[in-house]
Amino acid sequence: MLAGELLVFVEVRYRRDSRHGSAAESITIHKQRRIIGAAQDFLMRHQDFADHPCRFDVVALHGDVNALGCDWIAGAFSA
Repeated sequence: MLAGELLVFVEVRYRRDSRHGSAAESITIHKQRRIIGAAQDFLMRHQDFADHPCRFDVVALHGDVNALGCDWIAGAFSA
C-alpha cells in the first residue's frame, strides 16, 4: 500500500425484505463499535497500515437472490 492511500473497512449486510428494517439499518451503534474495534485490532497487528486514513463503508444488499439490489454507503459511520 502506498503512503496516503485510503484503507476501507466494509461491512456487507443482506436482507431479503424490510419487515425488520433495511440491511443498512441493521448496522446498529453496537455493531459499529464492534467493527471499529476489529479495525483497531487489525491496525495494531499490522503497523504498516497505521498511518493510513481509514473509512467505514456499508454494502447493503436487498431483495431476492436472483434480483439483488445493492446500496454502497461510503463513509457510513466514523470512529
